[in-house]
Amino acid sequence: MSSTVSTSDVSPITMSDNASFSAYCEQLKEAYPQNNRILLVQIPQVILGSFNRDIALNRGYYAFPPTGLQYIYEAIKDRGLEIEILDINLELLKRVFEDDTFDPQDWPLILEERLKSFKPYIVGVSCLFDIGIGPLLDTMRLVRQMGSSVVVAGGVIATYEWQNLLKDDLAHFVIKGEGENKMNFLLDQLMDTTQAPATPGIYFSPGDGIHETSAPPDVVPVVGDLRASYDLVPIEEYYKYGSLNPFSRRHETGKAAYAAIQFSRGCRAACTFCAVRDFMGKGVRHRSVDDVLSEMEYLITEKGVRHFEWLDDDLLFHRKAVQELLAAVIDKGWNITWSANNGLIATSIDEETLRLINDSGCLGFKVGIETGNAEMLKKVRKPGKHNKFLSFSKMLSSYPKPFVGGNFIVGLPEETFLQMMDTFRFSMEIELDWAGITVCQIIRGASAFSDSGEYFEHQMKSEGQGVSNFIPARDSKQGHVDADDGVLHNLDIFNLEPDLIPSEEQVKEIWFTFNVIVNYVHNKNLMPGGHPEKFVSWIQTAQRAYPTNPYMMLFLALALVSCGEDEQATACHEKAIEFSQTDYWQGRFKAFGLDVLLNGFPQDAQGVHKALKMLQDHLQPAYADWAATPRGEGPKRLAAGVGS
Repeated sequence: MSSTVSTSDVSPITMSDNASFSAYCEQLKEAYPQNNRILLVQIPQVILGSFNRDIALNRGYYAFPPTGLQYIYEAIKDRGLEIEILDINLELLKRVFEDDTFDPQDWPLILEERLKSFKPYIVGVSCLFDIGIGPLLDTMRLVRQMGSSVVVAGGVIATYEWQNLLKDDLAHFVIKGEGENKMNFLLDQLMDTTQAPATPGIYFSPGDGIHETSAPPDVVPVVGDLRASYDLVPIEEYYKYGSLNPFSRRHETGKAAYAAIQFSRGCRAACTFCAVRDFMGKGVRHRSVDDVLSEMEYLITEKGVRHFEWLDDDLLFHRKAVQELLAAVIDKGWNITWSANNGLIATSIDEETLRLINDSGCLGFKVGIETGNAEMLKKVRKPGKHNKFLSFSKMLSSYPKPFVGGNFIVGLPEETFLQMMDTFRFSMEIELDWAGITVCQIIRGASAFSDSGEYFEHQMKSEGQGVSNFIPARDSKQGHVDADDGVLHNLDIFNLEPDLIPSEEQVKEIWFTFNVIVNYVHNKNLMPGGHPEKFVSWIQTAQRAYPTNPYMMLFLALALVSCGEDEQATACHEKAIEFSQTDYWQGRFKAFGLDVLLNGFPQDAQGVHKALKMLQDHLQPAYADWAATPRGEGPKRLAAGVGS
């Protein structure tokens, strides 16, 4: 197994006059058997070390179509090439369903089989997130070992790790940022054509150091549609083996094909924890409304798609165009649903936009709030203010149908416990349907992590083995949050000093406690006047990724009682009892008083409201001083030294 190297060991980059680029391509054409076959590869999207077959069979793992590779295909499809897209993630999940003896760790066999049968001249592989580092490196190693293909790497990881990939001889070329123009320029050199202008951002190592192609900056036009690419991507099968998020698993959507779709690229914001602007460039470019509608109509009529997930980072930047798009969806009368789990920018949602969202089949969406602390909100450069978020929440009262959540992050760089508690307090104050609380991830290209080179080098050297999930419960096969004994657990986290910057292990416990209290104990849809059916729909789908989580099952049972679904409620209550019998869960249930709720299970909606009020009163003393203190301030009662 090859080891990666420190970027400090790499020689300085040379801006090529493109003559050395052409010469290097000539060498490769002599070294590798030329044909017109190109294989584009999407690597596994699951964390293989914590793979759980039951979760897979519940369609609880991600199965996103290879949208980025589809755009590459559309950019090069008219060159007369024979192109295939291999989605290893889909093929892996399919084999798990079809063969109970298949070991997901054997996924390289899927790639090896395709390489032997297709015999591509060029193999392109992409990776977006750190969890894919291991599969990315293994993919490139396997292709290089078989020795008959030119390897091109792209995507986020390759964009920021080009030095290591080239120094370790894993790739012949690394493409930085968006790849459509660069791939065309590269193919001109490897295929003896002259269709595309020169572009910067193609890295290569001809033997005298690392070079980059030289040209003026290029901008990828966002035009056309992906219809032709679906000849290579069996989109009608994806829903059978995985999901995009809980929205794509709901009963309205779970038995029909889904698709990802994109209107625009880029984001107006420059949030310090995000790399979208660094990767995509400034500004927001969008496709025409007609192109998007054409793609949607094709997917609906030809592929049976009934649910769409918007991938955009800033869908509503061109608000008038999006309003036109949603109005057209309404006018066409398509029997479809859609969601935007990636998040919308709340300041762009006015009454008219919200009406169109509501009437066009939206199941739900998230809005990016990130933090309840005003100082931290400014520090991370998130567009929006807390009073605007609260105004948006009030606007939702007229549109109760969509399930609306807020995205929050704990563990931001240098974030104190007081600032995290502001997120806790604000997430309850804003009263959305859900608080999507995640743990901050260190991301390449994000300005907040510009000094995290040592961390990134470790991830490459360990081949992603140390990568943790942004939802801590997904780091283990059992859905446990296994923080070490050196941190405060459960309700004790509220005794942390306000000015403490919690450790990574402590943040996991903070996440667990916040999630239980905000999303379950105080969920507005379980309260009088709430919409328990929305809670039922969300949890029934979300729990497919957590099939033995007893508190999810317990609160689902409560919601079902409130909906009058007594038989289902009884079944869920019995499962909650069964799943809670381990030492781990018994400890958690006792710490939060859930054992009392489990054993004294209510029988009607009024009983649910009473039981939850009693549970809230039981837990309230642990954070009452925090709740009584305005955001931005901490309580005075904490003993000196506690949690430090």
